[in-house]
Amino acid sequence: AVVSTQSTGVVNHPVRILITFVIAGIAIYYRLQPLFREDKNAMLLAGWNTTVGTSGIVQELPCAPDHKIEFEGCEALRCGRFLLDRLISQEEAQQLIEIAEKGMSLGGGSGGATILDLHTGAVSKGTKFADVRLLAKSQGIEELFTYDELKLYRTIKNRIKVELEKKWKIAPGKLTLTQPTFFSRMTGKPPATVHDEYWHIHTDTEQYERFHYTTLLYLNTYKRDFEGGRFMFDTPRYNNTVHPKAGRVSMFTSGIENPHHVERVITGVRYAITIPFTCDPNYGISDPQS
Repeated sequence: AVVSTQSTGVVNHPVRILITFVIAGIAIYYRLQPLFREDKNAMLLAGWNTTVGTSGIVQELPCAPDHKIEFEGCEALRCGRFLLDRLISQEEAQQLIEIAEKGMSLGGGSGGATILDLHTGAVSKGTKFADVRLLAKSQGIEELFTYDELKLYRTIKNRIKVELEKKWKIAPGKLTLTQPTFFSRMTGKPPATVHDEYWHIHTDTEQYERFHYTTLLYLNTYKRDFEGGRFMFDTPRYNNTVHPKAGRVSMFTSGIENPHHVERVITGVRYAITIPFTCDPNYGISDPQS
């Protein structure tokens, strides 16, 4: 029987503690359940504690039935996915995290996702976006990102672009960076807006029609820095899973042959950069200058 104190109906102290622990235990179980669930329908492409060889991991796929070549010498004749580990060093990845945090520290999303776009200056702030350059100036910071920091960002972007051109045999000068190109920081905080719900399955061309190739650069490592947050290529039969690892690059054609999602982060902080490319010169963007 529940014991009451006086006539107020308040549960006594020991029982309140017990109930609190039971409720907290249930909540923790359901929150951490994904970490212990066996992925019966998952195939691991690249683990966090393994190193992808110099030739990379390749999965070729048929392109969508309505796939048309508009831009000769640029668009993929054969679609697919490509993973590399040794293109970007872990030291460079850490430097990029520091660049991201310089901007994100002036904003920060209310939910579990914060983004920073060095090209437009957009940064998550609460449930909206703000211009990180104006936020910096409001605090008396005239030069938020140094010349060397932006040079590192451009160098790494160009290194990824060259590797992408080699893999898909793209003619020089045909491929250009497109928007949005952005840093992401993901945590286990509950979503505050629909933009925080990054775990839904999607294809990139549904959202951004002029994406032709998507590249992702992971800046820190699954299991070491965060739990959850794995990247999944979704198919009807099983998921092809990529564990984020500092310096790992994932490249894939952006059409319906590559539906995907990011598993919800449970604990820790996950950092990455999304770097998309287009074959349409009308949708190209230039490098950030300041």
